[in-house]
Amino acid sequence: MLQLDPSVILSLCQALSILALLLILLGLDLDKRWRLHHIPGPPALPFLGSLPQIIKNGSPTFFKQCRTKYGPVFRVAFGRNWVVVVTDPELMRQVGIRRLNRLAFRSLMRGDFARIDDWGLVMARDDYWRLVRNAWQPAFSPASLSGYLPRMVDCAVQLVKRLEKRAVEGGEAARVDIWRELESMTLQVVGSTAYGVDFHAMDSSDDSASVAAATAADTAAATAALTAADAASGRQYGHMLTKACHDFFRHSNMIYGSKYSSVSLLLPELRPLLSTLAHALPDLPFLKLLRARKQLYDDCISLIDNWKAAAAVPTSAAAAMEGLAGGNAAATKAAAVVAPAAPNVAVGSFLGLILSARDKSSGDVLSDLQVTAQVQTFILAGYETTANGLAFAVYCVATNPEVESRLLEEIDSVLGSERAPTEEDLPRLPYTEAVFNEAMRLYPPAHVTSRFENTAVQVGNFTVPPQTPIFLSIFSSHHNPDIWPRAEEFIPERFMPDSPRYAEVCARVPYAHSPFGYGSRTCIGFKFALQEAKVALARMYQRLRFQLEPGQVPLKTMVGLTLSPRNGVWVRPVLRHSRRE
Repeated sequence: MLQLDPSVILSLCQALSILALLLILLGLDLDKRWRLHHIPGPPALPFLGSLPQIIKNGSPTFFKQCRTKYGPVFRVAFGRNWVVVVTDPELMRQVGIRRLNRLAFRSLMRGDFARIDDWGLVMARDDYWRLVRNAWQPAFSPASLSGYLPRMVDCAVQLVKRLEKRAVEGGEAARVDIWRELESMTLQVVGSTAYGVDFHAMDSSDDSASVAAATAADTAAATAALTAADAASGRQYGHMLTKACHDFFRHSNMIYGSKYSSVSLLLPELRPLLSTLAHALPDLPFLKLLRARKQLYDDCISLIDNWKAAAAVPTSAAAAMEGLAGGNAAATKAAAVVAPAAPNVAVGSFLGLILSARDKSSGDVLSDLQVTAQVQTFILAGYETTANGLAFAVYCVATNPEVESRLLEEIDSVLGSERAPTEEDLPRLPYTEAVFNEAMRLYPPAHVTSRFENTAVQVGNFTVPPQTPIFLSIFSSHHNPDIWPRAEEFIPERFMPDSPRYAEVCARVPYAHSPFGYGSRTCIGFKFALQEAKVALARMYQRLRFQLEPGQVPLKTMVGLTLSPRNGVWVRPVLRHSRRE
């Protein structure tokens, strides 16, 4: 039997004791606790912080509970990542308007994927943010919004035809997840309005063979199934894009995301090592996320190539692709499949405007990768957030019959039963807009936004130390009973200027309702989203009512990149008028 020298055993014990002590000290985060000790907040466990409560309740609800207990400003530990949360509308307005830089979220991505995260409009900082915001602005001018309207109407008409068909079929076929249906519509809107191409996102459930091939893109069978004709079709392109967007959102949250990401919350010092391990030995969620991001990257590069080919401009996409493959080997292997070709891009599209943008002082253009970052931001920002808001609106209307009656009355008086809404009709639908605004108050998809400064920030009576992330909890502000009378009730009249309800909050408290953010960092596409939502609601309720399936009250939500329905919103569409042939 091997005999160890007692001195060796003693040395090992001492080393283990020192390691244990270091881990204890690391987990306690004494330096961070001391820097934030003057700010109240919930108890934080070693390593875990408040993650157990956050995972159990969701961060929006947890922040709302903390506001009640600790006041409008408090500190919270996401594992060992400490943040200061602000919930008071006036303090949020001050911080949101005066401070422009958002927290640069550090994911486990690397190479070009990490650069895309940094270079998109959402995370852009300082002078570069001003450059890309200026590049975005022409896409949301009044003239551009007017040009998008016919396509928005067409997508809403397609959605209603699908739902009418389900209503006529009846039985189990009439039971639909309106959230998923709306996701397909909003993705169709993003493709057709921003790029001038048809992504066929609303065809996906009608072509099971194509869907099977798209969702099994990592198998040899899927490769064989993608014929040359399929590869050239916009329909297959749309199916794969739809799946990529869905997987991006699903596998970017704590519940369905990678375990590597969860560990990085507990041990942020190990993030570089965890990133290396995740790419070398990806678990299934990380593999799906890599595949989704690779698909979105390929789509953007293909669109850029097509635009440049049409404009007879040389492209560096091949070099960019080669760099991506070198930086993300796991993603390249995961997405090794025959890819359908991207459609051509229409003149005047979002992508065309971004590619044509020039810096006013230098005349420089964005690089292909920087353009890709903007395109991905537009796809993802314009896809799930609007779909979530619309799904929440349908849920709220279905659970409030008096709201439904007034909504139907307004739509019938303006549009009748057949005529699609025009640009002139939209200002005549104020209650329809109020319904969407109130749904976004109760269930803001962008439930929190952030600020990050290298200097100390004064927030009310508290000084937030430099480089401490500040979270502005939009959800908490929207549910504050000190601001909103009957805060948990669905009352669209709050947003009708001719209603006494409007004077209670909206006319009195600036930024009390802020589903799109604050100041110069307000979502640049908010008018696009409101126009799309208004058109969709008007067309849907012009033809249909929606009966909520039992067992969904109160609605369960999930927090990932956005606030969304956890299990969908299941309804049965009911025809209001005879079906058109």
